[in-house]
This record gives sequence, structure tokens and C-alpha cells, in this order.
Amino acid sequence: MYLSVSQYLKRMMLLLIPVLISFSCQQGQITNTEQSPDYGVDLTVAGDEVTIIEGVQNSGAVYKIWIPAEWNRELVLFAHGYVEESQPVAIPESQMEVDDSTTLADAFLDMGYAFATTSYSKNGLAVKEGVADIADLTNIFKNEVGRARQTYLIGASEGGLITNLSMEKNFFLYSGALSLCGPTGDFVKQLNYFGDFRVLFDYFFPGILPGSAIDIPQELMDNWDMYQKKIIDAISADPLSALQVLRFSKAPIDPQDPNSAAYTFVSLLWYNAFATNNARQVLGGNPFDNSTRVYKGGFGARAVNKGIARYSADAAALAAIEQDYTTSGLIFKPLVMMHTIGDQIVPKNQMDMYKAKATEAGSSAMLTTQAIPRYGHCNFTADELMAAFSLLVYKVTGELPGTDTQKEAPVLSSK
Repeated sequence: MYLSVSQYLKRMMLLLIPVLISFSCQQGQITNTEQSPDYGVDLTVAGDEVTIIEGVQNSGAVYKIWIPAEWNRELVLFAHGYVEESQPVAIPESQMEVDDSTTLADAFLDMGYAFATTSYSKNGLAVKEGVADIADLTNIFKNEVGRARQTYLIGASEGGLITNLSMEKNFFLYSGALSLCGPTGDFVKQLNYFGDFRVLFDYFFPGILPGSAIDIPQELMDNWDMYQKKIIDAISADPLSALQVLRFSKAPIDPQDPNSAAYTFVSLLWYNAFATNNARQVLGGNPFDNSTRVYKGGFGARAVNKGIARYSADAAALAAIEQDYTTSGLIFKPLVMMHTIGDQIVPKNQMDMYKAKATEAGSSAMLTTQAIPRYGHCNFTADELMAAFSLLVYKVTGELPGTDTQKEAPVLSSK
């Protein structure tokens, strides 16, 4: 963890004033709940600079393509992160925001790249659909616009896993990829991380949330704002128990931000509340298993391990994960990966596990990883994103973006 016990307790006392946290952008929720737009018009022109093509894929996914006036004949595809199942199928525009004034599309268009993305054909756990819809989008682009000289894939969070799987299964479609903060190393362990946090929270704060780690009542989802406040009030009133949950779960906080503990609790429990039932449905059973888990790191571990709720995974769910959600590490083209060290949603060790897979598969020469010393899920600066993309382009072409002659590669420290 980041803090000593005394440091943590001092900071947690600052949480006695309830903090309402908005984290829809990091979690991939769409904040606009209006109906999906009508895509009856296939081609529109935004001013004199950018051509925008919108349409519906055969799968039912909606797509959007931007082409700059001076196109460099190269394409950037974006694979978005998790979107709550109940939201309408639409492109999650908020996930493409780089800062308050810039989007990913704007950034790449300014450099001469075409940019394209897809909603996927469904929300919720949509990894299989994402891999298929991104691949289909490359063909749509070729038919609507033309063949790109290079095609780069960028994915974040769930889109990071989609990116890695795409580079393993459909590598012939892409020149290279940038994978950000995704559960790429072991999807079972990622789901167990969510489940572990919920059972630990229920053990130390019984009765706060209805349902269980594997069965979420509609009441919890319908009244999330109320339960979010209950979570924050509970950990504020009992910071020692909150510390116990963090220590046993290994979930990170930011030592420089006293509100980050509440953020970690609320964001992780949001995923349990809004993704659990959907995951069980998609996977054909319960994927969470702590039946033999030995929880370590906090005080009174013996009592915790004796009293915590236990669950066993269904074989069908594990088989589905093995077939469609498990990476091999075998890659044939350049893949750059970036992860924040203090990612509270997808732990940084997911990237480490993927790196180990790539080494075992003999693909380490194709993989570059970078760990950013910062708290937060997909919490990268625009400069970090552009540096990582520049390195990817250099790995693919031997040149930096916007140049015609070879230059030295940008330096990214691998950790």
C-alpha cells in the first residue's frame, strides 16, 4: 500500500464530510441517456475541414469515421471501455475526451490521421463483440474511404483487452496497437479482484449493501446514488475497517489525495453493482471464486478467512473465459502497453502478467510496456498518450508521426 496506518487514519478522518464522487467517465458510463441518433444520412461534411461518415454495422453496432482534409493515408481505430448494459447502444463520446477542450479524434485529425470508432453491438461485457466489430470497421473504412497505408488500434480499459486479443487473433488487419489500462493478463483474476473487494466490504461493513458479491438486486442499481452515500458515510465513520478492506484487497489509493480512498471504494463497488449480473448472463454462470482464497495483508487474517462469504465459480463461466477472454501473449506486430501504477479498477499487475505471457510466447521483442507513477484508472496525460503513440508509430515505421525521415525513437521507461 501507499500509506502507513497512522498516515491513512489521519487522511481518512477528512472524509467525515460526505464526498459525492462522479466517476462516469473513468468507468465508461454514458452520461447522455437520449436515444441513439438517426444514422439515415451516411455522409456529412463538418465545415470544409473534416469529412464524417456515420453508419450501422451488420452486427447492429454504430460507427463513426473522421477524415481530415489533408489525410496522411493512415488510420487510428479506437476501442472504447466498459459501458453499463442498461445504456443505449451508442458511441461513448465521453471516453474519447483527452482534456476539457480536446478529444482523441481532434488530436489525431490535427496530425493528419483518419480516426474511427464503433459502439460495439452491445453494452456490458462486450469483449467478443468488440473484437469482431473493430475488425469489421477496418473493412467498412476500406470500402467507404479507401485502403489505409497503416492502421493503428488504440484501446482503453475493456478496450485494452479487446486490443490485445485483436493483435493476437486479427493481427493481419493492424499495423500495431496501443493498449491502455486493460485486464489483459488474466481476466479471471480481474473478476476475482472485483468480487474480493465486495466480500471484504460486506465482511467489515455488514448490511450496507443489499445482495451479495454474485447476486445484485435491482434495488442497488436503481438507488445507486443513495448507496454511494452510504458507502462513503460508512468508511468515514470507521476508517480502521476501511483500511482493512484496502489492505486485504490490495486496492490502491493516492497518498496525496485524501478523497481517493472514497473514490476507490465507490468505483470498485460500482463495478460489482453494475457489471456482476451482466457478466453472469454473458458467461453462462458465476465466474467469481474465492472458495480457497487465503486473504492476507490486514489484521486478524484468521478471523477474516473464517468469517468471509465464500463462493465457487461455475465451470461454464470459466470455460467461456478461457475460450474468448484469455490472452496468449503471442503477438506478431508491435504492441505498446501503458498502465498507471495506482490503477484502482484494473491493477497494474495485469500488464505485468501479459508481459510474462509475451516473454513465454517468444514475443517480448514486439512488446513495450510503460508504468506511469500515478493513481487512477486510465489516468494519463495528453502528452503521455501522444508519446506512447509516437513510440508505436516508430516501432511500426521507423519514423515519428509527421516526419518522412528516420529519427531516434522517443524514450519511454519500461517498468
